[in-house]
Parts: sequence; structure tokens; C-alpha cells
Amino acid sequence: MKITLLRSGGIIPMTKKAETDVDWTQDELNELLQIIGVERHSPGIARDASSYSLQAGDRTLSIDWDKIPAKYKKVFEEMKDNLKIEKKE
Repeated sequence: MKITLLRSGGIIPMTKKAETDVDWTQDELNELLQIIGVERHSPGIARDASSYSLQAGDRTLSIDWDKIPAKYKKVFEEMKDNLKIEKKE
């Protein structure tokens, strides 16, 4: 299964993207998304802050980086290290 990490916002607003293939089951993915998912319009988000989203299949969900379980942290850290600017077409 392919997942995509997106980082958007920041002082210079831009979107960065990284993809990877994982061997997680659908149940693992659903559980992970339930743990790390946040409401899109959460109050208190700082001005100029970056936010992260995860795309998996046809789903895109804003995520809380600090809630990623240790079991999945390495995958997310590797994707974060490989974020590339997404060019607009």
C-alpha cells in the first residue's frame, strides 16, 4: 500500500510531499489514522505553522505528529527526511 506524507504551510507557504510503500494491513492503517488524526479546523493552530497530512488510498487526513506510535515512527521520520517541494502544474 502506498502512503503519502504532505507538509503544508509555514512562513513561506508551500507543500512538500513524500511517498513510500508499506506492508500495513487495512486494520493497522485504520487504527493508526484513528490515533493520529486531528480535526482539520482545530483551534489554536499557530500562524505560519506547518501541518502534516497523510494520504492513503482515497483518504487524506490531517495528523498530529506527536501522536505517531513508536511502531510507525521510523516510517514517518524517513518520509519527513525525504519531503520534496510539490510543483504546481
